[in-house]
Amino acid sequence: MTKIIIDSTSDLPEDMVKGYDIDVLPLRVFIEDKEYLDKVTIAVEEVYEAMKRDIYPNTSLPNPKSIYELFKKYASKGINFIYYAFSSKLSGTYQTAYMIIEDLKKEFPNVKMAILDTKSGSIASGLIALQGAKLAKLGAKFEDIIEASIENIKNIEHIFTLNDLSWLLKGGRIRKSSAIIGNILNINPILDVQDGEIKVIKKIRGRKKALETLVDMVCERIKDFPNQIIGIAHADDLKVALMIKEMLIERIGHNNVFIEKIGSVLGAHLGIGGVGVFFFNKRPNSYVGEI
Repeated sequence: MTKIIIDSTSDLPEDMVKGYDIDVLPLRVFIEDKEYLDKVTIAVEEVYEAMKRDIYPNTSLPNPKSIYELFKKYASKGINFIYYAFSSKLSGTYQTAYMIIEDLKKEFPNVKMAILDTKSGSIASGLIALQGAKLAKLGAKFEDIIEASIENIKNIEHIFTLNDLSWLLKGGRIRKSSAIIGNILNINPILDVQDGEIKVIKKIRGRKKALETLVDMVCERIKDFPNQIIGIAHADDLKVALMIKEMLIERIGHNNVFIEKIGSVLGAHLGIGGVGVFFFNKRPNSYVGEI
């Protein structure tokens, strides 16, 4: 049995994490100079409440000691493991974890251990890891899980939109002039992730039109593999997430869709009101579809 490890940016629902015995490595969140462990000592809702009070949270990779202790716990027991990391272009977590695994391989040469750069975040990296966990539960070989996961990393999609550019400004992601003009004109950017980096692909005026555009893009990219598990993540805007779910069910024709909040780390940078859809753009060679 291969142990599956994710970090707290993956945004999988708790019942899935527990159901597949997935271990979660928490990133760190700093609010007014106080350190918290994401989803352990602070809930996502508390981070959003701070943001509503105009407090900008800072985030950081997990404590390297915590990474080492978690990985060594399995290596010392002879348990093979795969860690699905947040995009290396968005966080230093991958590089730190990679170096720790390389050291542990010298100490425990008979244990198979791997780290995968999912080039993703939120439910996208969660869906990649979920498929790994499903295959592990079915008894798939370590190497086969790696091969399937690499294929899924290439084919994962993230399409999301924001209705307030202020948080991207605070995080240094856009210029002040762009944020001011965007908010005045009610510009809702459509974004996706390309090779691990967040890119603005469309700028839509008006929230309703932006949501319709998002759903249109999902339907276009998912057309070759519509019958799959689809994840919708939202930054404290369940009403919009439910609206998108209904629009997708109507267009795609099935109800294999789940909704989860965007976690503290990405939520702190994207801001309240962001919502995204995550899925694969083609059917993988190995796919287990039931939620």
